[in-house]
Amino acid sequence: MQKISCIHPTCRPALAVETRKKWLDSADKPELIEYITCFDTEDPEKLKLRIEKNKNIINIYEPLSFGIVKKCNIAARYVKNDCIIVATDDTIPEKKWDTKILESTDWSEELVLNVSDGTESKDTRVYMVKTVILSKKRYEKLGYILHPDFSHVYCDNFHSWISHRDSIVLDRKDIMFEHLHPSIGKSEIDEFYLKCNTQDEYNRGERIFQKLTKNSLSSKKLDQFVDKFSFEVDPVKKIILAFVILSHDTNLQEKLVELAKTS
Repeated sequence: MQKISCIHPTCRPALAVETRKKWLDSADKPELIEYITCFDTEDPEKLKLRIEKNKNIINIYEPLSFGIVKKCNIAARYVKNDCIIVATDDTIPEKKWDTKILESTDWSEELVLNVSDGTESKDTRVYMVKTVILSKKRYEKLGYILHPDFSHVYCDNFHSWISHRDSIVLDRKDIMFEHLHPSIGKSEIDEFYLKCNTQDEYNRGERIFQKLTKNSLSSKKLDQFVDKFSFEVDPVKKIILAFVILSHDTNLQEKLVELAKTS
């Protein structure tokens, strides 16, 4: 039987525990969900303990670290199941989300699932895969959930880019994991949000993204994407292809504009 491992990186312990309860309460079969939370802490007793297990609940205690990426990848080391979902403090899934996720695909394959987070009407970046849901096979191939060069900002941009680059994204926008983000007025701005979302952090994240994506496609791979772009009639898929191509080389924008006129 295929099962789910949730990994939840957090520096908000009280909110994380509250969020975990909401996830498990809304699940169809919570007893089959492995829920791994990686907490920031300065408590020497917690750090000495390092890990607590209570049936399907695992708590990991790590020294303070900036952002979610490091904690996310630490938690991923403990996953046992074929489907991995990154839970966050401000994301709440719909009722029976676990059954819907497991029934959506064959989780023994290498894939990334792209669900709705409820922000599509305000966020026009149709190429973004904003809730991180992937197969264990995909995780094992990459060796990480979120690229370790990032701390927080832009890690989702790169997750989206590399997933589309490898053509393994399965869209299931009929499944909702609502993102209660401050930018759309669904939660309050707190100290962690302010610390992680400074202009300096965005600039740093963008530099890392560009370093990882610029000139990273082989000539053969690039030609394949440009050919796909030429013949693609779906406007959303065309934007996604442009995202992959232009992240590799922004100088190709004029060429894509001309191809779009003739396709």
